[in-house]
Amino acid sequence: MKYLRAGYLLTIVAILIPAFIASCQPRTRTEGVRDADSAMTPLTASAGVGGNKVRIDRNSADIKLPDYQPVRRYGDVFTENGINRKVFVEYGWDYRRGVVVESVFDEFGNSLRRTDKPGYTLNFADRELELAIALAREEPSLHELLSAPDLNFYAGFVLRNENDAGCKAGSRCVHVIVSRGDGQQHVAHAIVDLMTRRVVHAALDPDRKPDPVADKN
Repeated sequence: MKYLRAGYLLTIVAILIPAFIASCQPRTRTEGVRDADSAMTPLTASAGVGGNKVRIDRNSADIKLPDYQPVRRYGDVFTENGINRKVFVEYGWDYRRGVVVESVFDEFGNSLRRTDKPGYTLNFADRELELAIALAREEPSLHELLSAPDLNFYAGFVLRNENDAGCKAGSRCVHVIVSRGDGQQHVAHAIVDLMTRRVVHAALDPDRKPDPVADKN
């Protein structure tokens, strides 16, 4: 009987130990649920960025934009049925469909609703601006002009114009402005559509020529 009891106890231990170890392992989050401490943090983007805030030396082929690019996110409190609920509201650009999307998440990152906002315009994430600058630099009609070492690049501000075939609804057009020296000397002003990854207008004002460079002699 002693041997039977010992065997019985060993069997119980063999069952309980793996179960205890498994219970101590970190749990995998449910698919589609965001980590409230990481993904659900505030996110902002300026209307435009210049200077050393974005890289201007990248090749467009090396810049991959996601199908959905989040641009702005902030915490808020919604009141439903008299109950206050902490939420996060996010705005992003859907590169598959060419539209702004508004998403609402609970404080744990669970999606509550998603709504298309076709009439909205949206600022740009840094990598979008880097792509716009790269495409402008690679434009054949601008490449030589924008290869000078002393240039200032500025990218930002949405262009939406239903009378412009390249920047109608569904486009993601952005200004790329290039200056020289202290920023007062005009060099170029291009419009880039990030949806099609092309320069729509190499010169927004075709009659304006680059400002002459002062003779230093």
